[in-house]
Amino acid sequence: MLLFGHTGITVGIVRACDILMARVSNNNESKLSSRISVKVHSKSISLRCSLARIKNRLGSIDYRWVLLGSLLPDIIDKPIWLFISGGLWPAGRAWGHTLLFNLLLFVFGLILFKYRKPCLLVISLSSFIHLVLDQMWKNMITLFWPLFGQFRSVGTTGWMSDITHSLFLEPATYIPEIIGLAVILFLGYRLLVNEGITDFIKRGHL
Repeated sequence: MLLFGHTGITVGIVRACDILMARVSNNNESKLSSRISVKVHSKSISLRCSLARIKNRLGSIDYRWVLLGSLLPDIIDKPIWLFISGGLWPAGRAWGHTLLFNLLLFVFGLILFKYRKPCLLVISLSSFIHLVLDQMWKNMITLFWPLFGQFRSVGTTGWMSDITHSLFLEPATYIPEIIGLAVILFLGYRLLVNEGITDFIKRGHL
């Protein structure tokens, strides 16, 4: 998956969850809240109340952090592979694409979240979505590094032609790109219509 697939789909997922949490946590949605009460640890609690607390701590999501997190694994791995190591470094999916790195990011995100600083948690969750979209379970050596051995080095020769080939001929690549681009264009259009470009640049609000 490439640029628009990762950014557009990730932003779309986070935005959908954000809207759902806001609706569920709304005190006026009494009918909905009465139907989604769940029992955890033998105590009956309201999912509405839990989501309200989470939403209250998150506040308005800064989608600039979502965009950063959606590309973070590639930002870490690909420049080193392409421009620094000359192909001697592990392929474009290495440390940034490991479960270990993303779990550490998530743990530190939770710690900061307790102090009402949600930016790292938002980045970590967006980065996890990146792993899912990359289907990293198909690359167990990288995902569960270092349990199954070291990364495999892959040369950089022909990387651009490989991307071009997959972008135009492989549905697994161009379909997510089209979906992601559609999401970006739709949200960008709404920002333009609602004159929200400045607010997005300054605060990351959609």
